[in-house]
Amino acid sequence: EVMEIGSIYNSIKDEELKSRCSDILSAPGNFDRVINQATLVLEDRIRKKSQLNEQVGVQLVNKAFNSDLKKSVLLTSDNQEEHEGISHICRGVVLSFRNPTHHKITETYSREDALKFCAFVDLLLAIVGKSKRNDSVSA
Repeated sequence: EVMEIGSIYNSIKDEELKSRCSDILSAPGNFDRVINQATLVLEDRIRKKSQLNEQVGVQLVNKAFNSDLKKSVLLTSDNQEEHEGISHICRGVVLSFRNPTHHKITETYSREDALKFCAFVDLLLAIVGKSKRNDSVSA
C-alpha cells in the first residue's frame, strides 16, 4: 500500500501544531524550522498544562513529567513504567530535537522527516492533553 504525504499530514489533529507547521512543510526547504516550531508547541503546551510558567526545555520536562510519579506535576498514567517512558520520550525530544533546532541551523531534515516528526509530536500533544495534575505536587 502506497502512503501519500497528505495522509500523514491529515492524521495531525492538533490545530495549533498544524497552523504553525503547515506553511513551512510546503516550503522548498529549511525543514529544521518545522522541528523548531513543533517542539515549541509541545514545550508551550507542557508549560501551560503544568503551570510551570518560568521553566523551559529539559528543566520544564523534568518537573512537569518527572520520572517518579510522586514528584511529577503531571501524570500520564497510574502505571509507573508507562509514565516514566513518556517522561523519557519528552526529555529525549527536547534534548535531541528541540535544543539543536533552537540553537543552530540544521540542514539534515527532509520534508518527509519533518512530516513524520510533526505526526509524532501530535501524538505527544494528545498525551499531554490527557495528562492529569498531581494534586500532591505544587507547581
